[in-house]
Amino acid sequence: MPFETTSLFLDSLRLLKSSGHHADTISVVSVLLITGWQPNAPNALRVWVTSLKGTTMAHMIFNNDSVAVAKQQAWHGLAKVLPDTFTPQQARDLVAPWDALETCDLTINLADGSKQSCDEFKVIIRSDDRSVLGMHSSGYTMLPVQSFFDLAYEFQSGSDEVEVETAGTLRGGRLLFLALAGKTVDIGSRGDSLCPYLMLSTSFDGTTPTRVDPTAIRPVCYNTVSAAWASSRAGMSLKHTSKADDRMDSIRKAILNWRMGIDALTTKARGMEAAPVRSRADVQEYFLRALESIYGKLPSPSTTNKRERSTLDWATDSLSNMVSVWDREQAEFGANWWVAGNTVTNYLQHNLLSAPRLAINGQARTHADLYGVIADRKAVALDLAAEYATA
Repeated sequence: MPFETTSLFLDSLRLLKSSGHHADTISVVSVLLITGWQPNAPNALRVWVTSLKGTTMAHMIFNNDSVAVAKQQAWHGLAKVLPDTFTPQQARDLVAPWDALETCDLTINLADGSKQSCDEFKVIIRSDDRSVLGMHSSGYTMLPVQSFFDLAYEFQSGSDEVEVETAGTLRGGRLLFLALAGKTVDIGSRGDSLCPYLMLSTSFDGTTPTRVDPTAIRPVCYNTVSAAWASSRAGMSLKHTSKADDRMDSIRKAILNWRMGIDALTTKARGMEAAPVRSRADVQEYFLRALESIYGKLPSPSTTNKRERSTLDWATDSLSNMVSVWDREQAEFGANWWVAGNTVTNYLQHNLLSAPRLAINGQARTHADLYGVIADRKAVALDLAAEYATA
């Protein structure tokens, strides 16, 4: 099913634009893959789509980039919208119908008018418009464009087709990305579910290796849950200095780890869903303990220190937010520890007040959600909920 969350994506873009800084490539890819650029999503901020110096639109999207998404109109018309999910080959034809060419035949023009040949470096050039995608040492091994999209077919299971939900290029083709959709799994019998996804990305400019990252979306609150929480071997990266045979061995391991990660996540989620929260006092105690595990021990309620009072005000607002989400979701999906744990992770992902307390700026927020401190904090919150579930 298509992604519907945009607030995180739009907020990141807004903060990026106002700060004037460039996000690292992984961060922006994470934004693209865990959102779907749905302009009508709840709490969505206004999309800014503007031309920067005549070449860049919506930050890191150049006028020779292309993005394709499944099923729903997205990004104010910047993305190509298809009626359904599509195959990796269709993705390649839509967003990257060009090749990356490499050459070691370099000539440097010196100030005195002479020329110097150099074979210690190689340049990666885009075949259609001859733009430079990257420059590397001679030991750099490029993953060809077609090979990147072919990697997705390695994740085919039995007769099931590999379904691509999002595909595109960034920075003028310097980075390629795909989001593969897995089959939705039910968590309990009251409509809660997880949608597994596998994210593939690679670069030609050296900003990221070829990455394979499994994750899942809980559609009810558009909340990402990393498969690494349940299986530490879930993700992987492939260095550009690796040999082709080594890469394929790593890909096969990634396939196994992806399935193990999603299976482990599903098993753990269902176990927590089957464990009832027995009292409101228990869940409120959990929220407080989770908040202190994220921020640290809260000051005494009797403190007169101005900074500590501010911290207590923040904590009160945070707990109020969690209780509000809990009341809404437990009425629909039941009072269980899976819902309780996701109440906290929902807060971490969507509540902008949490970012400053975690020392996360808007530019790195989405990267942190998948790979960094927010993902780690989510794991802490879910582990604590799992303890309550088995107590």
